[in-house]
Amino acid sequence: MSLEDSYEHGHLGVLKLTWDDVMRLCRELAVQIQTEFDPDQIVGIAKAGVIPAAILASMLRKDFYPIRLSRREKDRVVRGRPRLLVPLTDDVRGKKVLIVDEISATGETLKLAVQEAKKKGARKVKTATLYVHSDSFKPNWYGMLSDDLIVQPWDFEVLKDGKFVIHPEYQEELDRLARE
Repeated sequence: MSLEDSYEHGHLGVLKLTWDDVMRLCRELAVQIQTEFDPDQIVGIAKAGVIPAAILASMLRKDFYPIRLSRREKDRVVRGRPRLLVPLTDDVRGKKVLIVDEISATGETLKLAVQEAKKKGARKVKTATLYVHSDSFKPNWYGMLSDDLIVQPWDFEVLKDGKFVIHPEYQEELDRLARE
Protein backbone atom coordinates (compact mmCIF):
# COMPACT_ATOMS: atom_id res chain seq x y z
CA MET A 1 0.00 0.00 0.00
CA SER A 2 1.43 3.39 -0.99
CA LEU A 3 1.10 6.51 1.11
CA GLU A 4 -1.51 7.83 -1.30
CA ASP A 5 -3.56 4.63 -1.01
CA SER A 6 -3.71 4.96 2.77
CA TYR A 7 -6.39 7.65 2.55
CA GLU A 8 -7.51 7.97 -1.09
CA HIS A 9 -11.17 7.99 -2.04
CA GLY A 10 -12.42 6.31 -5.21
CA HIS A 11 -14.04 9.04 -7.29
CA LEU A 12 -17.17 8.54 -9.38
CA GLY A 13 -16.65 11.49 -11.68
CA VAL A 14 -15.18 14.99 -11.86
CA LEU A 15 -16.59 18.21 -10.41
CA LYS A 16 -14.61 21.29 -11.44
CA LEU A 17 -15.52 24.16 -9.16
CA THR A 18 -15.33 27.84 -9.95
CA TRP A 19 -14.51 30.68 -7.59
CA ASP A 20 -18.22 31.53 -7.65
CA ASP A 21 -18.98 27.99 -6.42
CA VAL A 22 -16.47 28.36 -3.59
CA MET A 23 -17.92 31.72 -2.58
CA ARG A 24 -21.48 30.32 -2.60
CA LEU A 25 -20.41 27.41 -0.38
CA CYS A 26 -18.61 29.80 1.99
CA ARG A 27 -21.66 32.08 2.22
CA GLU A 28 -23.90 29.11 3.05
CA LEU A 29 -21.43 27.85 5.64
CA ALA A 30 -21.02 31.31 7.18
CA VAL A 31 -24.76 31.58 7.82
CA GLN A 32 -24.94 28.14 9.44
CA ILE A 33 -21.80 28.67 11.52
CA GLN A 34 -22.80 32.11 12.78
CA THR A 35 -26.29 30.89 13.67
CA GLU A 36 -25.17 27.72 15.45
CA PHE A 37 -21.73 28.57 16.89
CA ASP A 38 -20.49 32.13 16.23
CA PRO A 39 -16.77 31.46 16.80
CA ASP A 40 -14.33 34.00 18.20
CA GLN A 41 -11.57 32.89 15.84
CA ILE A 42 -11.11 30.95 12.61
CA VAL A 43 -8.16 28.60 12.13
CA GLY A 44 -7.26 27.50 8.60
CA ILE A 45 -5.32 24.32 7.96
CA ALA A 46 -2.53 25.08 5.50
CA LYS A 47 -2.29 24.76 2.66
CA ALA A 48 -5.71 24.56 0.99
CA GLY A 49 -7.79 25.06 4.14
CA VAL A 50 -6.50 28.60 4.60
CA ILE A 51 -8.43 29.69 1.51
CA PRO A 52 -11.97 28.92 2.74
CA ALA A 53 -10.89 29.80 6.31
CA ALA A 54 -9.75 33.28 5.27
CA ILE A 55 -12.97 33.78 3.30
CA LEU A 56 -15.09 32.67 6.27
CA ALA A 57 -13.06 34.84 8.65
CA SER A 58 -13.70 37.85 6.41
CA MET A 59 -17.40 37.06 6.04
CA LEU A 60 -17.84 36.54 9.78
CA ARG A 61 -15.47 39.40 10.69
CA LYS A 62 -13.34 37.16 12.91
CA ASP A 63 -9.61 36.90 13.50
CA PHE A 64 -7.86 34.35 11.30
CA TYR A 65 -4.91 32.13 12.23
CA PRO A 66 -3.16 29.38 10.25
CA ILE A 67 -1.93 25.99 11.36
CA ARG A 68 0.00 23.59 9.14
CA LEU A 69 -0.72 19.90 9.52
CA SER A 70 0.07 17.76 6.54
CA ARG A 71 1.06 14.48 4.99
CA ARG A 72 2.76 16.49 2.25
CA GLU A 73 6.01 18.24 1.55
CA LYS A 74 6.50 20.25 -1.62
CA ASP A 75 2.97 19.23 -2.66
CA ARG A 76 3.73 15.50 -2.56
CA VAL A 77 2.41 12.95 -0.06
CA VAL A 78 5.41 11.79 1.99
CA ARG A 79 3.85 10.36 5.16
CA GLY A 80 0.88 8.17 5.99
CA ARG A 81 -0.42 10.43 8.77
CA PRO A 82 -0.52 14.19 9.09
CA ARG A 83 2.18 15.84 11.17
CA LEU A 84 2.13 19.21 12.91
CA LEU A 85 4.53 21.44 10.95
CA VAL A 86 3.47 24.96 12.04
CA PRO A 87 1.85 25.20 15.47
CA LEU A 88 -1.28 27.07 16.40
CA THR A 89 -1.10 30.46 18.09
CA ASP A 90 -1.56 30.73 21.85
CA ASP A 91 -4.25 33.37 21.16
CA VAL A 92 -6.89 30.63 20.99
CA ARG A 93 -6.81 30.27 24.79
CA GLY A 94 -10.29 30.72 26.22
CA LYS A 95 -11.86 31.26 22.78
CA LYS A 96 -14.48 29.52 20.67
CA VAL A 97 -12.48 28.31 17.66
CA LEU A 98 -13.60 27.12 14.24
CA ILE A 99 -11.08 24.94 12.42
CA VAL A 100 -11.46 24.94 8.62
CA ASP A 101 -10.04 22.73 5.88
CA GLU A 102 -11.07 22.42 2.24
CA ILE A 103 -12.00 18.71 2.47
CA SER A 104 -12.31 15.98 5.04
CA ALA A 105 -11.25 12.45 4.12
CA THR A 106 -10.20 10.41 7.15
CA GLY A 107 -10.62 13.30 9.57
CA GLU A 108 -7.10 12.81 10.92
CA THR A 109 -5.99 16.34 10.05
CA LEU A 110 -9.11 17.93 11.53
CA LYS A 111 -8.87 15.80 14.68
CA LEU A 112 -5.21 16.69 15.15
CA ALA A 113 -6.00 20.40 14.71
CA VAL A 114 -8.83 20.13 17.28
CA GLN A 115 -6.44 18.39 19.67
CA GLU A 116 -3.89 21.19 19.20
CA ALA A 117 -6.51 23.88 19.83
CA LYS A 118 -7.62 22.15 23.02
CA LYS A 119 -3.98 21.81 24.16
CA LYS A 120 -3.64 25.57 23.67
CA GLY A 121 -6.68 26.13 25.91
CA ALA A 122 -9.46 26.83 23.40
CA ARG A 123 -12.79 26.93 25.24
CA LYS A 124 -14.80 25.25 22.48
CA VAL A 125 -13.69 23.87 19.11
CA LYS A 126 -15.77 23.00 16.04
CA THR A 127 -14.83 22.04 12.48
CA ALA A 128 -15.93 22.91 8.96
CA THR A 129 -14.90 21.96 5.44
CA LEU A 130 -16.06 22.95 2.00
CA TYR A 131 -16.48 19.33 0.88
CA VAL A 132 -16.79 15.76 2.08
CA HIS A 133 -17.24 12.41 0.37
CA SER A 134 -19.96 9.98 1.44
CA ASP A 135 -17.38 7.85 3.28
CA SER A 136 -15.48 10.81 4.78
CA PHE A 137 -15.23 11.82 8.40
CA LYS A 138 -17.92 14.49 8.78
CA PRO A 139 -16.97 17.81 10.40
CA ASN A 140 -19.56 19.86 12.28
CA TRP A 141 -20.36 21.73 9.06
CA TYR A 142 -19.59 21.09 5.41
CA GLY A 143 -20.68 22.87 2.28
CA MET A 144 -21.14 19.98 -0.11
CA LEU A 145 -21.15 16.20 -0.26
CA SER A 146 -19.81 14.70 -3.48
CA ASP A 147 -18.09 11.47 -4.43
CA ASP A 148 -16.57 13.13 -7.50
CA LEU A 149 -12.99 14.28 -7.82
CA ILE A 150 -13.37 17.88 -6.65
CA VAL A 151 -11.14 20.15 -8.72
CA GLN A 152 -10.28 23.32 -6.83
CA PRO A 153 -10.16 26.63 -8.71
CA TRP A 154 -6.94 27.62 -6.93
CA ASP A 155 -4.78 24.67 -7.90
CA PHE A 156 -6.20 23.20 -11.11
CA GLU A 157 -3.16 24.56 -12.94
CA VAL A 158 0.36 24.66 -11.56
CA LEU A 159 3.53 26.15 -12.96
CA LYS A 160 5.94 23.54 -14.31
CA ASP A 161 9.04 24.43 -16.31
CA GLY A 162 7.69 27.92 -16.99
CA LYS A 163 4.30 26.72 -18.27
CA PHE A 164 0.96 26.19 -16.60
CA VAL A 165 -0.19 22.57 -16.69
CA ILE A 166 -3.02 20.65 -15.05
CA HIS A 167 -1.98 19.70 -11.52
CA PRO A 168 -0.33 16.24 -11.82
CA GLU A 169 -2.61 14.70 -9.17
CA TYR A 170 -5.70 15.95 -11.00
CA GLN A 171 -4.28 14.78 -14.33
CA GLU A 172 -3.54 11.33 -12.94
CA GLU A 173 -7.08 10.95 -11.58
CA LEU A 174 -8.62 12.37 -14.79
CA ASP A 175 -6.62 9.83 -16.81
CA ARG A 176 -7.71 7.01 -14.49
CA LEU A 177 -11.35 8.00 -14.78
CA ALA A 178 -11.07 8.21 -18.58
CA ARG A 179 -9.71 4.63 -18.69
CA GLU A 180 -12.61 3.25 -16.65
